[in-house]
Amino acid sequence: MFKTEPRFSILSFMHDLAMTPQAPAPTRNERRRAQTRARLLAAARKLFAARGFEPTTIRDIAGAADTALGSFYNYFRTKEDVLAALLEDALGEQHELLEQRQHQVDDVAERVSIAHRHLLAAVREDPEWGWLLVRLDLEHRIVEHVLAGSAMRDLRDGIDAGRFAVTDADVALQASGGALLEVMHAALRGALAAGYDSAHAEGVLRSFGVAPAQARDIARRPLPDLDSA
Repeated sequence: MFKTEPRFSILSFMHDLAMTPQAPAPTRNERRRAQTRARLLAAARKLFAARGFEPTTIRDIAGAADTALGSFYNYFRTKEDVLAALLEDALGEQHELLEQRQHQVDDVAERVSIAHRHLLAAVREDPEWGWLLVRLDLEHRIVEHVLAGSAMRDLRDGIDAGRFAVTDADVALQASGGALLEVMHAALRGALAAGYDSAHAEGVLRSFGVAPAQARDIARRPLPDLDSA
């Protein structure tokens, strides 16, 4: 979607650790501020997922977080700042986990399959996150901004390698991303039978020009285990 590792030395790591000044423990006031900020973000996450971004007000967020309205501005200037922080946490974490899975395979077609199935699994495991993603993307093109770079890279790598055959890469990417969001939405509504993640990934691969039998096989391979990444 959407190596050459540096040699690690435990001795040099321990030396660097010993030579690096340790940050002081957070003060009680710093801990309190961190807790308040976390409450505001958690409240916004629930409200955005349930209502969408536009209907939710700063007053709603502050009230749900049991925080004074004026205190909100000690942490965020606008509702958009809250959204940015939420997306950095939510999509940033999922992007890192996705890359852990993808780095375990060489076939670009399997990387694409992993990307779509990983995100559908994340929605299944955390429906609130899924509703947040679906509702916000309708208004802000969130998936496009956060994940499209790596997705386009995989698509172009597949085209260059002769693995994919598409008429227009931009159109193919938009179509696959739109299909992903629609499948997410349907899954959250409970409208799909088991195996929808593999069926979706197979459809994406076939739309990219992968032969049907190959697409079916790739889309049904087990997702790489994050523990072995």
